[in-house]
Amino acid sequence: MRVGINLLYLIPSQVGGVERYAAGLLEGLAKLDYANEYIVFVNQEGTDWPIPDLPNFKRIVCPVRAVSRLRRYFFEQFKLPALLELYNIELVHSLCYVSPLRVPLPSVVTIHDLNHKAFGQLMPITKRLALSFFVRQSALRATQVITDSEFSYQEILNAYQIPPQKLQVLYPGLPNKTIINKETANLWTDLKIVPPYIIAFSSPTPNKNIDRLIQAFLLAQKKYKLPHQLVLVGHLPEPLLHNESAIGSIRATGYLEDAVLDQVLAQAHCLVFPSIYEGFGLPVLEAMNAGVPVISSFAGSLPEVAGDAALYFDPYDVEEIAAKIAEVAMDKALQQELRLRGKRNATRFSWEKMARETVAVYKQATSQFTPNI
Repeated sequence: MRVGINLLYLIPSQVGGVERYAAGLLEGLAKLDYANEYIVFVNQEGTDWPIPDLPNFKRIVCPVRAVSRLRRYFFEQFKLPALLELYNIELVHSLCYVSPLRVPLPSVVTIHDLNHKAFGQLMPITKRLALSFFVRQSALRATQVITDSEFSYQEILNAYQIPPQKLQVLYPGLPNKTIINKETANLWTDLKIVPPYIIAFSSPTPNKNIDRLIQAFLLAQKKYKLPHQLVLVGHLPEPLLHNESAIGSIRATGYLEDAVLDQVLAQAHCLVFPSIYEGFGLPVLEAMNAGVPVISSFAGSLPEVAGDAALYFDPYDVEEIAAKIAEVAMDKALQQELRLRGKRNATRFSWEKMARETVAVYKQATSQFTPNI
């Protein structure tokens, strides 16, 4: 079967977890599936984005840029179907919420969560309206829908009138790699990181709750004499961009290449994940896999993913977040217990398992498909 992988959404180093999802799925497919061909449709930004260097994987660079969301939607709906026909695609899998709505072939779409419904009021109106329309229509029209967690499964079923058997929960995975703790002195100097430190992943999206995390961290320093630095990896919310440099104990690194991120993560005393809405939460698993203790919000899918391997808090309670940060960061015995639990919990997830289950969804979609256009 010739499978089209729709990555028209992907802006390298800017789309966070959905980029890791795409890379992980392709990695898993490359390791276990030599029978199907995978034609990967990328945008102009994805011209050099790495795909498996195997005979059954081929990249098609499309003449559209994802930074223009409306133009990308137009291309996805009116130009991509012709390309699918040109390359004799037999099934198309769209990896990020939106699929081409009118295609005469089986269609699978991954809807990671319904963040646009939970926080739509904070989005620009054009983005909110576009997502509301396209995600709903993609869920209704796709042959099969994949989502990342039981939490998102229930959210999608509650929001859209689709049969439960059309929606599949496939947990994302973790890369098969061992993080080696190399000499880090030069790295810390370059990144202006001062050990000991706590790590968190930042994003401009409001569900990441970075504002309260910073409040809680500063409170922990004052109330519990916390000696740590807070290292924020990723993009800061706009209101914090101009204030961060004034807070000496907080370091925002921006985007980090994987090899650098692995080192920064592995040396942290703990990860704090304060999200107030999360469809999965890959950084939680990546931290556990690296042997880093996890302190997490109990919102969304996070208890489902982290199990008994995290210390939980109410993401709206700044004082509780501060107390949990101090409790873990300053208690070595608790850190060790959470490391052991985290390592054990992380073994539940793998990209190969998810890829195998995804191929099964492809077969199911092909057997169920009936043309509706």
